[in-house]
Amino acid sequence: MMGGDQKAEMFNKLAEIKAQVQEVNKQFQDPELTTFVCVCISEFLSLYETERLIQDLMKYNMDVNSIIVNQLLFADDDECKRCQSRWKMQRKYLDQMDELYEDYHLVKMPLLGNEIRGVENLKKFSKFLIDPYDPKKHKDVVFSIEER
Repeated sequence: MMGGDQKAEMFNKLAEIKAQVQEVNKQFQDPELTTFVCVCISEFLSLYETERLIQDLMKYNMDVNSIIVNQLLFADDDECKRCQSRWKMQRKYLDQMDELYEDYHLVKMPLLGNEIRGVENLKKFSKFLIDPYDPKKHKDVVFSIEER
């Protein structure tokens, strides 16, 4: 059995933790301080899980207004049949996302041939978060990201 001092100390600690949790919760619900950005790929399961995440965030009054769709092939002009097939599937889910999230900022990021490593490569790739990726306009930038 706990003594009176131990009980009081434990309840004081719990009160401190409760106050901290309430403060974090308040900050998470303030769109001026916190916005959640979902990152997904253009496939069924990822679309489904992104929708679940958005519904949960909204249930807790947390701001979410942007979705990054990563690893897109943009293979319209590609001769590779596998790439074209994959891009066709990705476009199907992109169309669903465009419809489902018409009020969201939907950012479409390309699939690269290698990992993005290093500050310079990250800077090159992150430009597409602001200036939408256009496969005809930006192909040279995507392929100039160096392997490390």
